[in-house]
Amino acid sequence: MDSDKKMFLSLKKIAFTIIVFFCLSLCNSAMGRKLDSLLAYLNDRSFNDTTQVNLLIKIAGIYYNIDADSAILYANRGVALAEKIHFEKGKANCMQQLGFAFLHKDEYNKALKNFQDALNIYQKTGNKKGESFALLEIGDVYATLAKNDLSLEYFNKSLQISRQVKDVKEVGRTYEKISYIYSDLGNYSEALNYALKGLNALEKVNDKPNISNTLTHIATIYAEQGDSLNAIDYINKSLAFQTKEDNIHSKLVNLVNIGMVYGQLNYNNQSLNIFKKALHISDSIGDHYYKNICLTYIAETYYEMGDFNNAFIKYKDCLKEAEKLKDMDGIASANSAIGEILIKRGKISEGIAHLQKALEIMKKNGLKQKIFETAGSLYKAYKQAHSYQHALEYHELYSNYKDSLFNEKNNKRTRQLLSDLDLSKKESKIQLLEKNKLIEQGRNEKKSLIIWAIISGLALLIIIIILPYRYSTNKKRNHEKILKKNHEIQLQAAKLEELNRFKDKTFSLLSHDLRGPLDSFTTIMKLLDEKTISINEFSELKPEVNKQLNSLNILFDNLLNWAKTYVKGKLTAKPEITNLYNIAAQNIRLLLDAANEKQITIYNYIPPAIHAWCDQEQMDIVIRNLLMNAIKFTNQKGTVTLSATGDANIVELYVTDNGVGMTQEQLDKLFTSSPDNNTYGTDGEKGAGLGLLLCHTLIKANNGSISAASVIGKGSRFTIELPVPDADTQQPA
Repeated sequence: MDSDKKMFLSLKKIAFTIIVFFCLSLCNSAMGRKLDSLLAYLNDRSFNDTTQVNLLIKIAGIYYNIDADSAILYANRGVALAEKIHFEKGKANCMQQLGFAFLHKDEYNKALKNFQDALNIYQKTGNKKGESFALLEIGDVYATLAKNDLSLEYFNKSLQISRQVKDVKEVGRTYEKISYIYSDLGNYSEALNYALKGLNALEKVNDKPNISNTLTHIATIYAEQGDSLNAIDYINKSLAFQTKEDNIHSKLVNLVNIGMVYGQLNYNNQSLNIFKKALHISDSIGDHYYKNICLTYIAETYYEMGDFNNAFIKYKDCLKEAEKLKDMDGIASANSAIGEILIKRGKISEGIAHLQKALEIMKKNGLKQKIFETAGSLYKAYKQAHSYQHALEYHELYSNYKDSLFNEKNNKRTRQLLSDLDLSKKESKIQLLEKNKLIEQGRNEKKSLIIWAIISGLALLIIIIILPYRYSTNKKRNHEKILKKNHEIQLQAAKLEELNRFKDKTFSLLSHDLRGPLDSFTTIMKLLDEKTISINEFSELKPEVNKQLNSLNILFDNLLNWAKTYVKGKLTAKPEITNLYNIAAQNIRLLLDAANEKQITIYNYIPPAIHAWCDQEQMDIVIRNLLMNAIKFTNQKGTVTLSATGDANIVELYVTDNGVGMTQEQLDKLFTSSPDNNTYGTDGEKGAGLGLLLCHTLIKANNGSISAASVIGKGSRFTIELPVPDADTQQPA
């Protein structure tokens, strides 16, 4: 299983993986001692029946954690035999074992296919328990792939069926799995809610191993929130719940979880003691997988405590175990840690060699967090060795991954912000409801006034004729007041909705791109201030500084222009007769240095006689952004062309480049506040899509439209349509 092998993932991911591993292996641990006798019994049987299929299922179930290929072999034999004797349940159970084996080999598509095939058979034959179990396993695969929405969908389907068949144990397990998903999403209140539900269900059936594990998981949730008091309380409950009769493997799993919680709370001595205990157990039962996990955490804990000698010894042991297991992620992580310790000892070149070996493996496996950390270590090592060109190279890699990880980590912060925003929206909706009540009250008042007017009018008409006239006057005045009041309330309600929409856009637009250029500039200036590099060496780095500052300047310019359009309320334009050629020429001069740096030629083929009816200042911002965008995504020695056509009603302005082009998916996201609009130009230039969104807003305010067409590898064309001024009235034609 992919998550099983990536032992340096976040606490929640590792904990989730261990739970899945534990739940599967617990069922097979007792049978592991009987493998030889089962194989002998299978070989003695010479006839085909359901018993032989069930034997093959048991053998495959034992093998999948020991030798996945053997598990696949026996499970496939079971499928073939089950098909031959029309044993549908046996066939589905064999497919489940195939799913586990492929999952162990990280072949997720094959695992999903077999689980889905098993699910189809269970549904066809009305096997509700089998259906529930298959749904749960499919959900597990999606959880491993971090497809949380799909995972929750299948977990909830499984939960519904488990409730129907009153399988309390499965209900408890499913609640716990759902809890892990919410914990991973950063929604700790829901995570705790489902974990407690799971605990309650497991206590009803006295499922001791899973109860102990769930207690530890609850401790993990509290630890994530920094609530050490409750975290320690649930750790103690989990430890107290264990008995001598408990399965030794379940104890091992739970001890590893507890050690991680102590580590999360920075209780290093307690964490170290727990992991040493777990290491002893894993060594005694020959479990190399958990032995490597324990060694890794012991080494990490020593490192955190500043005991680098013991950390170095344990990381060496980790490297040996990882090499035995052919665990490339473990090999990379151990090399990285060994490299850092060697550098601390002053053995810089030796340390760099280990770090580079680690980085090569990390890149192959796409381990972003580890690439980020190792690139940072290499930057510091080369800086210490006075190799500044290499230092800057790795600092740039470090910064790029820092940006990417910053964005990912901010997803949780964004979810929290969106949660706060939802609360704000609810408050706004409450205000709207209150205002709607006032509107309805106004309408009721109006109805009451009419009824009162009719009755009073008829009565008073008998007494005096003039009173209806007075009544009519008062009625008209009151009616106007009510209408005015209702109109004001509706305007306020609309304003609230507009402010909420703006708030949504603002959260989605503010990105990490503000940090990247500043970070690079700050690092280089720090090197200069500390006299780590000379003025001449700084001159060599100056082009990189200029590029970063230019990127930052563009982003700030767009951000300020975007904010300015909303601070005053609704965006308005002040259209006038505008010469597009002059604006284009002015911006070409402004961006000439950026184009020359990439040897890009810009052509201005806009006819000087063409004029548009638009706001000159706003159109200047639009053309500048489109030009910068074209330069960014055009390769060295490319071309960017501005042209225009017009008739009596409309002007069409084109900005065309022969750059990298865009996919249809990218085209669909243009002019939107999509959170994944971050892009990099052909020379590493950064952008968050804010400029194009600003262009769309400004063009719309000028009664125009903007669209884009593109072909991958051939370039893109942006088309702007604007109204034409009437020669006599100086109004749009």
